Amino acid sequence: MKIRILNGEMEGHELEFDRDVVTIGRKAENDVALPLDLRVSRFHATMGRGCSGQWVLEDLDSTNGSFIGRRRIYAPTALEESGTFRIGRTWLEVTEPVPEYAAAEAVVFVEEGEAEAEGDIADAVVTSIDAGAGAQSEDARLRELSREELEERLSAIREVGRAVSSTLELSDLLSKLLHSIVAVMPAERAILVFVNPDTGELEPRAVWPREEAKGELALSRSIVERAMSERVTLLLSDAMSDERFGQMESVIDLHIRSAICAPLLAARPRYLDPAHSDDAPPADGDEVIGVIFLDTTAATHVFDRADAEMVSIIASQAAVAIQNARLYTDLREAYEDLQNAQKQLVSSEKLAIIGTLSAAISHDMANAVSPMVTLIDMALERGAVDEHSEEVLQRQLGRLMSMVQRLRSFSGHAGASDEELALELCDINEVVGNSLSLVGTELAHEGIDVTLELAEDLPTVMAAPSQLDRVLLNLCVNAMEAMADAPEPKSLRISTELDGDEVTISVADTGPGIAPEAQDKLFEPFYSTKRQGTGLGLFSCRRIVEDEHHGSIELDSRQGEGTTITVRLPLPA
Repeated sequence: MKIRILNGEMEGHELEFDRDVVTIGRKAENDVALPLDLRVSRFHATMGRGCSGQWVLEDLDSTNGSFIGRRRIYAPTALEESGTFRIGRTWLEVTEPVPEYAAAEAVVFVEEGEAEAEGDIADAVVTSIDAGAGAQSEDARLRELSREELEERLSAIREVGRAVSSTLELSDLLSKLLHSIVAVMPAERAILVFVNPDTGELEPRAVWPREEAKGELALSRSIVERAMSERVTLLLSDAMSDERFGQMESVIDLHIRSAICAPLLAARPRYLDPAHSDDAPPADGDEVIGVIFLDTTAATHVFDRADAEMVSIIASQAAVAIQNARLYTDLREAYEDLQNAQKQLVSSEKLAIIGTLSAAISHDMANAVSPMVTLIDMALERGAVDEHSEEVLQRQLGRLMSMVQRLRSFSGHAGASDEELALELCDINEVVGNSLSLVGTELAHEGIDVTLELAEDLPTVMAAPSQLDRVLLNLCVNAMEAMADAPEPKSLRISTELDGDEVTISVADTGPGIAPEAQDKLFEPFYSTKRQGTGLGLFSCRRIVEDEHHGSIELDSRQGEGTTITVRLPLPA
């Protein structure tokens, strides 16, 4: 696996491992050491491959927890599709390691002259082996080898067969294929060339270069095209000493002494296509999907006929495996496209419903609030309201009007858009105090003890106070409802903290907690764990925090121990 650090002072740092499980923590003894993140425990978590092939993160009872997406995990948990997770304040990403083969962007085709292509190369080909000759012919040829050599080569072919049949992932297959070929053949360079099924163009896909190879690697187009067109494995023996072949640019550039080029022949796939007649005859012959090209510059070894025959057998195995991997990839991509389309459809339908509801609610709210504003103004003019009550009324009216505008915006009607949201420098502790004053009486009535742990000298952040007010009220009301049937004592803790370059607000309750299977869906629209919940509260909180304030929101919940939701807001740049 490869683990990449995505933020902090070690951002961009990458580590690659060839074992199943790695440890992550602050101590240097860990495989992934994060000594600069003080929120990381000494031995914080492990990352490994699960039974189903997914990456699995396991927290080692760390102090500050491990997070996948927005939720804290307490049991071994598979990563989401993005492969990202958070340890302390550090975001990391786990990916497949770079394949053992090199990318083939540096391989270029050398265009030989017409005479070389049609004459000299043909003369220089010492042996051509029919790639479709069949097993009986191959057996007859292999009898020329000694018993010991025959057993060795048959064993190597079996190993290659096991390697290429062990995976349907194309990148993994190419790595194993080249590794297997180079392990049994004395080649200094191995190149896989594919035929683009759409354009018919040759595309070097993967190369196993010599360690000293630098820059572009030349490959003769003429050799590749002849092997494909004639469907034969070409054996070029001692090419440098052959005056005709030795003058070719590709041979001169790399001092090639010997080479083998074997075509990859696979059965043509047959698709169920209503557009084609059932009476249509099947396509003749196998499809040439590419070639395996091997070469060597060493004088100590020149490829012989037995080598070419072995590569031909390997090519026949590889072609089937490559074709299967391609079909598997096409099927998987089609399935993923279908899933994404379904998700987008469901999301669009949900958002359309939310928009309709928002329009109706905003209309009714506007009708209710407008006369209230006039009546309250009249009461204030008569002095019927004391100064404190006047401040509360004005603030609440402002919230109501802001909610109407936001609902109109969300439903697509005229109003403030996300980009027009007015952000200002605000004191988070003050926002917390104002929000609590609105719901404090109700919390006390429910017998809930409220504890404030507000950090001193907290820096200001760019935010819309009315929107953060909505978030905090939503979180407090959710916590109060969650503790409705909880045993005494019931407590709600609201805390603020400066955490690196973020200001955090945490709302923690002593309710029953949330089931693990529900935590991933909690911030989706219309999903609720409450009997009469709308499923829009936490969805609205997520939208305000992430979309409007470019922050993040995370969940820490264990059944029987309560729930903590933390809002993280970035400091001004």
